[in-house]
Amino acid sequence: MWSALLSRLSWFTAINLTELNATASYLKRIDRKFLLTEKKFLQVLEDLSDDFRALEIDEKRVFLYDNVYMDTPDYLFYDQHQNGVKNRTKIRTRHYTDAGDLAFFEYKQKENWVMKKFRYQFPANEHGTMTKWKKRFFDGVYQTLYGEKAPDISPAIRTKYNRLTLVSKTWDERLTIDFNISTEDLRNKK
Repeated sequence: MWSALLSRLSWFTAINLTELNATASYLKRIDRKFLLTEKKFLQVLEDLSDDFRALEIDEKRVFLYDNVYMDTPDYLFYDQHQNGVKNRTKIRTRHYTDAGDLAFFEYKQKENWVMKKFRYQFPANEHGTMTKWKKRFFDGVYQTLYGEKAPDISPAIRTKYNRLTLVSKTWDERLTIDFNISTEDLRNKK
């Protein structure tokens, strides 16, 4: 798949990160997720090449992401997601592995179908940990949104995957495509 993927990605006009963030950062958005077979994925890429641009950084178009999701001791946020709760929370640290020291603490709040993301950058060597600054940020956003004390959270699940990002040439749509996904339960090594 790798050579077929890189071949199809070469058909896309490039967009750099600065231009992407200035025109299509989408910190408030509506998310839709789809599962595709490898064959269908490559067909979709072919169909999109005339209408979308591909994010390119240092001549790369596929990037490695490393996420550590924080949760309550009883996995409240995971359960909200699994049960399709309309108003739900997701907390994570994200390390953009290919970008060296680029890492963010992110608070994602889904209300009905609209996703809002609040985040701040931190040193990558703190990835996957809850520091006092991350706790303060989480507590402040949670209390603002819910009007109550934030629950205790700690690292729960790690996900790693490759991602490519496409942006429509009309700037009204952005696609992120994830593959080679792996997960790890950080609280139970079994």
